[in-house]
Amino acid sequence: MSQIKELVDYYFEKKKSGMDFSEIRKELKAKDLNEIEIKSIIMEIDAKILVHSQTSGKMKPKDLRLIGYALMLIGGGLTFAVYFKMLVLGKFLFAAYGPVIIGYILVVMARRQQKKQA
Repeated sequence: MSQIKELVDYYFEKKKSGMDFSEIRKELKAKDLNEIEIKSIIMEIDAKILVHSQTSGKMKPKDLRLIGYALMLIGGGLTFAVYFKMLVLGKFLFAAYGPVIIGYILVVMARRQQKKQA
C-alpha cells in the first residue's frame, strides 16, 4: 500500500509539472502494475489535482485581514500627512483615501470568508 502512495505522490508532482495522464498510464504499465491498480492510482492523482487547484490560488482570511489593516494604516498616515500639510497631493487627494477604503474592503471580505468557513 505504501508503494501505491509513493507512486501517487511521485506522479502527482509529475502531473503538476505538465505530464499527461496517458504518459503516466504508460509508465505505470511499464512497471508491471495491473489495470485495477493503475486506475486507482490515476483516480487518486486526479483527486489530488482537483483539491490542489481549488486551494492553490486563494488567500487565507487571516492574510487578507493583515493586508487590509496594513493598507488602512498606510492610508491613515497619508491622510494625516495631507491634513496637517506635511504632504501636498494637490488634485490627487484620493491617493490618501484610497488605501483606507481598499483596506476596509479587504477586512470585510476576510470576515465574510471566515464566516463561510465556520
